[in-house]
Amino acid sequence: MDKERAKNALDFYYTNTTALKEKKRQGWIYWNVSGERLESDPEHIWGAEILAQAMWSEFDIDVDICKVVTMLSLHEEEEIIIGDITPFDNISSNQKLELGNNAVEKVCKDMRKKKFFIDLITEFNERKTPEAKFAYWCDKMECDLQAKLYSDTGRCSFNGVADKIMNDKRVQQIIKECATTVAEVFHLYDEPKFEDSPEFSGLLEFLKEYAITKIS
Repeated sequence: MDKERAKNALDFYYTNTTALKEKKRQGWIYWNVSGERLESDPEHIWGAEILAQAMWSEFDIDVDICKVVTMLSLHEEEEIIIGDITPFDNISSNQKLELGNNAVEKVCKDMRKKKFFIDLITEFNERKTPEAKFAYWCDKMECDLQAKLYSDTGRCSFNGVADKIMNDKRVQQIIKECATTVAEVFHLYDEPKFEDSPEFSGLLEFLKEYAITKIS
């Protein structure tokens, strides 16, 4: 066995598992979600992958689902180094993209298939191909689904939410106009992101009436 390649493989594995699984989704901390168990970055990735398979199955969406799942499995690699940057962290999209690209370069620097990984993440970020658009919608929708779960199970409210969120003008407007729960804020905040997808727009609308049940 080529020990250098074996080391690269194991370094990549442990970096992407151990380093990421210790990171909680920053947004849930800002929203003051209660309970010891908060969604981690890998759980978000896994959730987005499951959602992709579910949407592809039920709505016959014409994408390469294997490529989508691979894309989703890699798209949070940047957070190993830069952490989970939220829309409320006062970092522009261009700044986040530059930080993310530099981080991915470092994480993948020793991999023989480095170009493949970086190209796939770049494709995801550019959102021009059907697979990248679909993966992006799954990534964003997974947050809305998790917000629904936390909200419906009483684990979050507007109490104790970080000032950087409650002082956001758009969040304030959404609450003033109609939102009474954290889930409703998420759904209305993200609604424009799904305008080009009738499937995801429809799912977000249906989510309002959907009752979460525990599958045993």
